[in-house]
Formats: sequence, C-alpha cells, structure tokens
Amino acid sequence: MKRLFLIAITLMLTVFCLSFAKAQELRVDFYDMGKADSMLITAPDGTRILIDAGTNKGGKALVERFAREGIDHIDVMIITHYDKDHVGGADQIIEDVGVSEIYMPVYDKESKQYEQFMEAVDEYGVKTHPIRTKESIRVPLENVEMTITAAHRTNYGHDEENDFSLCTRMVYGETRFLFPGDAEAPRQLELLEEGDLACDVLKAPYHGRLVSTSERFLTAAAPKIAFIPDGPDDPASDKVIEILRNLGTDVYCGKDGGIAVISDGETVKVL
Repeated sequence: MKRLFLIAITLMLTVFCLSFAKAQELRVDFYDMGKADSMLITAPDGTRILIDAGTNKGGKALVERFAREGIDHIDVMIITHYDKDHVGGADQIIEDVGVSEIYMPVYDKESKQYEQFMEAVDEYGVKTHPIRTKESIRVPLENVEMTITAAHRTNYGHDEENDFSLCTRMVYGETRFLFPGDAEAPRQLELLEEGDLACDVLKAPYHGRLVSTSERFLTAAAPKIAFIPDGPDDPASDKVIEILRNLGTDVYCGKDGGIAVISDGETVKVL
C-alpha cells in the first residue's frame, strides 16, 4: 500500500512539473500569409500579442484560424506600418476577434485599408498607443520584456513607408526576439545605430529582399532561427538566405508554410 501511495505521489508531482514547465513557455506563431506579415506571440501568462494582420484576405483567414483554435481575444496588437500587407486584416481582427489595445506608428497615410482600420478602432473603442518619431515604449508584460521603437525621421522620400516600421524587441529569460517590420536600408541603419539587435529569433525585414545594409544588419542580429515572410510569386533573395545560413541560422520561408517557435527562457526551438 505504501509503495502504491509513493508511486501515486510521484506521478502527481511529475504531472505538476510538466504542467508548470509548459505554462512557462513562450510561443511565437509565424503565419504563412504569402508576401505579408502576421505573427502571434503567446506569453507564458497567456497574454496574446499580434504583430501585423496581413492583407484583407489574410485577415479573414486569421479570423477563421483563431475560431478553430479557440482564440477569442487579442490583448495587444502592434501594427508596424500601414501598408496593405500589414494593416489590411486588422479591422477584421478588431471586429470579429476583439483587441484590447494597439501600438501604432504616427504618419500620414491615404488608403482604403488604413481607413477601415481606423474606423474599426473608433467603432470598437480600442485603446491606442501612437508611437512618435524616435520614441521608445515598453509594453507592460509579466516576465517578458518588450520594447517598441519608432522611426527616427518624418520623411524618407516618395513611397518609402516601409522605413516608418516600428521595431519590436522581446526578451524572455535568456532568449531574444527581433521583429523589424519592413525596414529597408535607411531604417536598418537606424536600428544598427540603436544597437541591441543580437537575437535568437528574427523575423527577417522587408520579406527577405536584399538591400545595401542587409549583410550588416543580419550579421548584427546573427539569429539562430529566422523566418522570412515571402511568397511563391515573390520569394526571398537567395543572397539574404545565403548570408543567414553562413551565420549558422536555420532559415524558414513563408512560401514553404508557417512555423511556431517555442522558448523556455533558455533555448528556442521550432515545433
């Protein structure tokens, strides 16, 4: 009887320890959105942070996916910039899933997708945190450090909205994540000047296209894992993939499907 009791106690402790370990994991889902961005971070305490929401079509797919997975609310949304492949699906997430607060850049934009996004924000009374030029904001999360920095300039020339991209740095335990939006060469230079780019997991900027600063930027980040949100009709640059692989990075491309990355605070792995 005593032996059975000890076995039962051991099993209970094992289940408890496994449940505790699982509860301490941080997860990032990098979605296959074609040449568009959307990533869902699930913090250890269950807080959900969505970075970008893809296109209009992608937003519908996300709503359906979240319904299947039982995700009924987004706590924090970060819109890196207002191009249609980043903000296009945001209004549908606000309307059909629900969002508590949004972090967003400050610049002028004229587009149907941006108007729909702002109309949804107003209609549903979502709390917003506009991040202004050169501003840095800490997102209050338990056991996770998340900082968002804004672009340094108010003008990057004609059709250069990518360089208004917010950059999100996230630290969980000893593991680091970097989400630089669609930063092109000018914005990447700013981020290089800011420093603190070294990471375990990188969302590759600008859909993996090669720009003049790519090698410097990627070398400074030197990630263990990189996800490139490209599509079959617009694949990532072979040179960008080569640079990453030469750094010892495991490279995953959106055209081959999405991935999920798990951190236990010490190591990162792809599921």
